[in-house]
Amino acid sequence: MDPLSMTASVISITTFAWNSCKVAYELVDGLAKAPKVVAHSKNLLSETQGTLNGLKNALRSGSAPSAVLNSILQEIRLGVALESARAVCDEFSGTIRRFTNHSTDLRLSRRDRLTITFRESTINRLNRQIGECQSTISLALASINL
Repeated sequence: MDPLSMTASVISITTFAWNSCKVAYELVDGLAKAPKVVAHSKNLLSETQGTLNGLKNALRSGSAPSAVLNSILQEIRLGVALESARAVCDEFSGTIRRFTNHSTDLRLSRRDRLTITFRESTINRLNRQIGECQSTISLALASINL
């Protein structure tokens, strides 16, 4: 794959991942008085959005020569990490929707609060996966910026 196509492909995957992260963030942000595990998710999703945005900007600026950038992108398989981030954010959104289907924007129902409490391990697992994806993408961004 030529360097320009590779970069364009990674930018589009980054955009999809950013959009998934944004949807998950907005969903969590809309929960009133959410438990701590959900508040932690909100911070993690915000950081991930920032990292994805930084990656998108770095790739668009084209500060690194395209041949060097292409070799970095192929070597670290950034597309796989970005696709994983998108999939985990989508799974997170679906999980939170299921766990909070009795709540409104103004109030988290007691039933949903209990569901979140009892399913905290699921949310923590998704938080770990989001964090791992974010760390991988941060390392890629650092490599590109060198």
